[in-house]
Amino acid sequence: MNKFPVSDGTIEKITCSRSTLLMMFSDWQEALWIITFHDLIAFEGIGAVGSEISEMYETTDTPLSIKATRIDPSETGTSYCFTSSHGADVIFTIVAGGYTAEKMTVSPDAHIIMCKT
Repeated sequence: MNKFPVSDGTIEKITCSRSTLLMMFSDWQEALWIITFHDLIAFEGIGAVGSEISEMYETTDTPLSIKATRIDPSETGTSYCFTSSHGADVIFTIVAGGYTAEKMTVSPDAHIIMCKT
């Protein structure tokens, strides 16, 4: 597990299942990362995919986390907020139990993307 150094990059793709959200992120050096948010509670965004991000910060109270707690008091987690590099507005928020980040590599022979551990 790597602490994810989110700064200056682009959200490339987002997919989710019932309890997990996967984000493909390319950093300013064009390295690809897979960020996996575990114990997913809620997420919301405006134009997040393809957006340039300046940072991600963690907090406990966001309008989304408060709404999730109001709907189900047992739904508590950390809010991960992604800010746009154009104006510093939060454009994507994820409320989850935690996350892991893996840097991806591309095999030059097989053109297969693999995660480093």
